[in-house]
Amino acid sequence: MMEDIKIRKKKKKDKKPLFILVGFLLFFGLFIYVITRPSSQSKALNELNISFSKKDVEVIWYKYKADLYQDEEFLFEIRKKLTSFKLSENELIECASWLPKPPTSLNLIIIPDLSRRINDTINNPDQIENDIFVLNIIWKSFIESSKLNQDTQDKLIVDVTDIDQAKGQFGKIANNLQFDLSSHKGKSNRLFFTDEKNQLFEQSVNMMYELAKGKPLGADYRFYIRRYLGSRIKKSTLFDDFVNKVVIITDGYLEAQNKPADTKIYGLEKQLHESVTNGNTLQVITNYKLNIPKIDIDLTNTEVLICEVNERKAGKGFDFEILQTYWEDWFKRMNVKRMNFIPREQSNELTAKKVRDFIIINK
Repeated sequence: MMEDIKIRKKKKKDKKPLFILVGFLLFFGLFIYVITRPSSQSKALNELNISFSKKDVEVIWYKYKADLYQDEEFLFEIRKKLTSFKLSENELIECASWLPKPPTSLNLIIIPDLSRRINDTINNPDQIENDIFVLNIIWKSFIESSKLNQDTQDKLIVDVTDIDQAKGQFGKIANNLQFDLSSHKGKSNRLFFTDEKNQLFEQSVNMMYELAKGKPLGADYRFYIRRYLGSRIKKSTLFDDFVNKVVIITDGYLEAQNKPADTKIYGLEKQLHESVTNGNTLQVITNYKLNIPKIDIDLTNTEVLICEVNERKAGKGFDFEILQTYWEDWFKRMNVKRMNFIPREQSNELTAKKVRDFIIINK
């Protein structure tokens, strides 16, 4: 009996190296399988290479979404493949609805009214100081919106409305009032905003108003929007999401040099002032065919802020509502995404808050 037990123990002992070897071979085989089997990413990329339609790509996206939702290479190749199909605008919008949102960049366009309003001490006292205050708030808000991000295409540009103002010294100043972060790659945006750039902005704004004070012209916003604004606006793609924001600093009266006023009030004060009381200003403007002519531009991805609107003494109590109706009707017909129309506030702090709230975006 004891002898049989000893024999069985000896046989087990003799097989132990064999078990170890088999276990090692199984482990090694599993290891080789794991490191050589196609990854989810490689399988997804291979399937993308042989996809031929938007629907094929969408199917691949949902098939691998759980594993590769945050895989940058996979997302890049998905967007690249979709772009290669040369899809329509509506098709791209549909794709954007199921793809993760790309990085958002702020495109900020500032257009101050450098017309005679800046020298009008009766209707617009301290207007230059007010404008410069607003511009400095805009600059600080742009910094606040951008500084904590990286690899964005945030941009701020200060433009002028009149082509004559854009020539000569104005043109040189305008070059100093363009701040584009698209080439600021691989480092925090905070490093872009140096003391030198703060000084450049402040000095250039002061110089612009000093020049404008000596040669104020009419603010031809209709010409600017028709000729220039379209090229300033950035269109979102599958790779980049742009938020376009336009800030117009003006008293609200559109009166280009040597041209009839776009915001027609004088001569129809009685009818327009009564319309404010009756609440039918747009109807009156339309009945008299005074609507500002629509411009062929699509502003569906553009938000507009009109600030420093200030009634002239002759229209106190009425002109603000009339001007607001003119502007809102005009931009609505150009499909603007959002529009804010704010007066010159009695408090600088309130102006600063409204401007800041308009500019800063949550990313």
